[in-house]
Amino acid sequence: MSRILATFVCLFAFALLPAATAAEVDPPAKPTPDQLKFFETKIRPVMVRECYGCHSKQSGQARGGLQLDSREAMLRGGDSGPAIVPKSLEDSLFFGAITHTDFIMPPKRKLSDAEIDDFRRWILDGAPDPRISKPTDSPVSTIDEAMVAEARETFWAYQPLTGSETPKPHSQWATTDIDRFIEDKLVQEGLQPAADAEPKALLRRLCFDLVGLPPAPEQLDWFEKAFDKSPERAVAHVVDSLLDSDQFGEHWGRHWLDVVRYAESTGRDVNMTYPQAWRYRDYVIDAFNQDKPFNEFVQEQLAGDLLPTPDDQQWSQNLVATGFLAIGTKNLNEQSALQFEADLADEQLDATTRIFLGTSVACARCHDHKFDAIRQVDYYGLVGVFGSTKTFFGNPPSEYGQASSPQQRRTSSLILLPVPDENPIGQRYTADEVAAMHDEIASIDEQLAELRRERARGNSAAANAQQRLIRLSNQRAQLANKLGFVDASGNPRSYCMGVQDRDQARDAALLVRGEIDQPAERIPRELPLVFLDEGETLGIDASSSGRLELARWIGSDRSPLTSRVMVNRIWHHVFGQGIVPTTEDFGVTGLPPSHPELLDQLAIDFIESDWSVKTMVRKMMLTRAYRMSTEFNREHHEKDPDNRMLWHSHRKRLGAESIRDAMLAAAGELNTTRPHGSKVAEAGFVRVQSDQLGDPRELIRQQLQTTLASRVEQVRNSRGGRFGNRRRGGRTFGGTPNNYADEIRAITQANSLESVNEDHRSVYLPIVRDFVPRSLDVFDYADPSLISGVRETSNTPNQALYLLNNPLTIRLSESFAERLTREATTNKDRVELAFRLAYGRTPSTDERAASHRFLRDSGLSPKEALEAFCQSLFAAAEFRYLN
Repeated sequence: MSRILATFVCLFAFALLPAATAAEVDPPAKPTPDQLKFFETKIRPVMVRECYGCHSKQSGQARGGLQLDSREAMLRGGDSGPAIVPKSLEDSLFFGAITHTDFIMPPKRKLSDAEIDDFRRWILDGAPDPRISKPTDSPVSTIDEAMVAEARETFWAYQPLTGSETPKPHSQWATTDIDRFIEDKLVQEGLQPAADAEPKALLRRLCFDLVGLPPAPEQLDWFEKAFDKSPERAVAHVVDSLLDSDQFGEHWGRHWLDVVRYAESTGRDVNMTYPQAWRYRDYVIDAFNQDKPFNEFVQEQLAGDLLPTPDDQQWSQNLVATGFLAIGTKNLNEQSALQFEADLADEQLDATTRIFLGTSVACARCHDHKFDAIRQVDYYGLVGVFGSTKTFFGNPPSEYGQASSPQQRRTSSLILLPVPDENPIGQRYTADEVAAMHDEIASIDEQLAELRRERARGNSAAANAQQRLIRLSNQRAQLANKLGFVDASGNPRSYCMGVQDRDQARDAALLVRGEIDQPAERIPRELPLVFLDEGETLGIDASSSGRLELARWIGSDRSPLTSRVMVNRIWHHVFGQGIVPTTEDFGVTGLPPSHPELLDQLAIDFIESDWSVKTMVRKMMLTRAYRMSTEFNREHHEKDPDNRMLWHSHRKRLGAESIRDAMLAAAGELNTTRPHGSKVAEAGFVRVQSDQLGDPRELIRQQLQTTLASRVEQVRNSRGGRFGNRRRGGRTFGGTPNNYADEIRAITQANSLESVNEDHRSVYLPIVRDFVPRSLDVFDYADPSLISGVRETSNTPNQALYLLNNPLTIRLSESFAERLTREATTNKDRVELAFRLAYGRTPSTDERAASHRFLRDSGLSPKEALEAFCQSLFAAAEFRYLN
């Protein structure tokens, strides 16, 4: 076999077939004397002569990731799978190439029939091979077991949960146990708690913190009266009512989606969409609304497919839950299958340990952790767990094989749900259309076969055969993809993203410096030693991936970190900053807890409440500490500039979703029903490119209109103070279109993933990596490629420009004005109602006077003036902040 043939073996034949991981390589078997003689006389000489030039360590070549000079490397294979599968000619890609039965026609030269017969006999005999390469020595660890034991015994995060006696009150201020912990720290630091917030400000805070929406005017009136009678009862009534609403899960579920890097595409260079990701989104929202015990929530996301269930309905939900492990970023253009699998396991491991344990174990991929007591062997102990897991994120298989995009080197299937959707999403086909697609594939197969025959005969007239072959192969893949999503009758099937155990679980090899071509010894599947008590193990069965054991350990009180990390996240969203501000880093490089005894007591309370998130939210919001104002005190600020002792409430900026939802609510256009699926699901599994989703020059266009005043001036000058026709979402001035606004609007409306007319809650907007909707991205939306427990908060010119010029803002300003006109008869009443809807309060005397002056003297028509007034309310800082 020539070197050219060997190149074709890896670059063409192997590239089209499914991948295997290093974990699937069997340990070597010692050949018998006869087998050894046969290999050394019939097999090795041919491979050395024909293959080693491009596929051996001696030559320094491993084209397509394939080496053939050792048994382990040969069985592991190249980018797309094993070269040799003992006793299976059909699965041995090497044999398919040398016999010219590969999908892509091999080059002209072939081995002799006798040589091919020798390889056939050798493979069927089990491919006995004495070439056992010595594993690379493991790197010397910088962290020994004694150091791990010391960290486990001394570092706060690894300590068992310890309850503390509630401090005695220092004054009448504290009303709950949490308050007493807070007050005790304040006294120690020489600080005093701030005064209570005004009732209207407190209600607005409660509503946005619990459901992400503003209070209604009638709720403001009720709360003020109830608060005067009993602040505790008034707050409890609001908290209980909002905890029971569906909007709670939509708002708090979005917090969780930030952390778990939720998105509906792979990201990276080949940005393929995830049409089934919305199922995981809805699962999360439902879990928070149902107050699913958090330990169960953890276990379902890590190993829902392995948990016992009473029926198929619950199993369907559990399968969807494992989408947690499937929705991360992926480099589908990665040439090496082994590298792709290593990166996939690393991403899943990193998400699991940082999100649930607040520990960055992935830092030990290439060497021992530089700061925490995590050894490189600990990392690969977990890699074995995730490497023994198969991830489903792409297209469903059809009877014609796995369809994929030409840009995709890495493919995947989906999981067919045992209980189908009542109203499945996707294209439906008639029986005739299904039959026509089958006929078309049959016709394409005939054409492909003819092309291969022509190329095999070296037909010079077939110079363009390769281009025709690629074109026909793409058409075939598209048809196979369509058929994979429907049943025999043409009705859509219900699939989900998720994971399942591989047929065979294996320990992972430690990779020296994290390099896939430098494997050392295999590391038993296990949890990092620092998390385990002395002598404790996960008890992973040899036939199990270990994912179920891992999930049950993390989702239990055996892990002191799981409850600590989650109650700290809840505290962050209630009070504005975590007791541990670094919500994903409870390690040495993270910040220590400001109130360690309180954190532990809350973690214990969390477990004892049956891991109830709603119980913990309620417990925190019924405190006097939550009711404090944002009042600033210079002396206190000098002592505690970050407010870690919580001497006043943090002034919080609304999240991007709440800003958009609040505008919809004020305009009377918020649709609180859940949409079915996602626009990404309607589009299907496609590659997303920049030219499909809008023009980046939009920002430049927006900057041409910088203030409300300049916009009013443009209107005035266009027709001497007279106005032309008005269009919903845009304006026509003096018969001449406002070209910038119209162009922006046209671009936005052309973007099918972010419609200006979309009125559902923002949590249901499609989240495609690198193309987050503008209404979210401009207000510091969490990067969906990253684990984001804490969002950044910025105040930029782009935000002001968005609120002044974006078509959505303009449309909702118009709708807001229309609502005021419907619900109030005079400008006086409209101003009062507008402030209550936008800010949850009545206007001050100065604000009232300025508003009436603008509506009277702006020079705009009454309708235009009211719309501009409404837009100015949206654009003000108070609309975006909680006091």
